[in-house]
Amino acid sequence: MKSTQRRFHATHTSGSAQGRSGSTQSITSLPDSPELDRAHRLSKYVWQMAVRVVCFIGAVLVWTTWHTWIAVIPIVLAAVIPWVAVILANAGNHGESDIVSPAGAIELYDAVDPRLREQQEDARAEAYRTEQERLREQAQQAQEEWQRNGDRSRVWSAKPRTRR
Repeated sequence: MKSTQRRFHATHTSGSAQGRSGSTQSITSLPDSPELDRAHRLSKYVWQMAVRVVCFIGAVLVWTTWHTWIAVIPIVLAAVIPWVAVILANAGNHGESDIVSPAGAIELYDAVDPRLREQQEDARAEAYRTEQERLREQAQQAQEEWQRNGDRSRVWSAKPRTRR
């Protein structure tokens, strides 16, 4: 089922809940609120940045203690962690199951009936063509008016202006 159909699709039949082919959403299956999701992503990001700081401190400790190339490993990790943290923070907690359609929602006809969709698209195209034609005629009339009257913005007026 396409995403637009999935989002707006609902089965609406009369009778008991057993007669419906769809299922009612449980309150526990609803996605987190945007505020809670944002707080969770921020918390994950802060923890990952804390691990990055620990990597830098570890690199300094390894270098000061053993003066070996092993200090490069925490530095490389500290360089990669911000990229991973941003990717994970922007991904959020959204899954395919987070799409919620309320029970008894109205099914959109243009998402289901191709003939109605074609009629709607034809009506939109005709309205667009009509508007473009009106604007074209308006521009043509303005151009003809300008050609008839000319540009008089830079012409001296015939009457001399009198000073008071």
